[in-house]
Amino acid sequence: MSAEVMMEFLNECSLESRLGFFVASHCAPVLKGIKVSNIMTSERGTWKRLVKILEGSQVLCSLLSVQKGREILLLYRYEKLREHLQKEKVRGFLEENGYEEITVAAVILRLRQRYAGYVRGSQEFPHELGVILEYPVEDVKGFITNKGKNCLAEKYWKVYHNKEQAEAVFARYDHAREAAMEEIVAGCPLREVAAAC
Repeated sequence: MSAEVMMEFLNECSLESRLGFFVASHCAPVLKGIKVSNIMTSERGTWKRLVKILEGSQVLCSLLSVQKGREILLLYRYEKLREHLQKEKVRGFLEENGYEEITVAAVILRLRQRYAGYVRGSQEFPHELGVILEYPVEDVKGFITNKGKNCLAEKYWKVYHNKEQAEAVFARYDHAREAAMEEIVAGCPLREVAAAC
């Protein structure tokens, strides 16, 4: 999609369509059903609007944090996230990081607490967020070990293991993003973009 088409759309669309475009540009892989969760930062009040807009789709929205007038939101597909959390490597990594109960609700609650500690400055960044966002456990561990440096590739996350596989995933995410944004520009409501999967 060209920059001109995007700018024309954003200059003329409704507030709800603008929000849909923003969500599609940041969370398309979840909207299109190829990723379990995404995180995005938005202006205060977005969370309540998104919960209402996404009602009836399989995409849920949880508020992780509010800071300086901004909301940190986690968009996810409940069933896919539940299955993802039960994978042996994912479960093991979360347990190593203090997660005692590995259910969707318990993990989101614990993540919210850990993120709040990070925002307050009493804890370091909750790197397990990467695993919850479906980044490979090896890449999350590589990021921690290398302190974010020396990666093999970087786009949606920093890659430390299996660059070719990550690049294939990046291409799928790019395709989902383009498709979701085109649907929004064509007039499809965000709920329908998310429900189409």
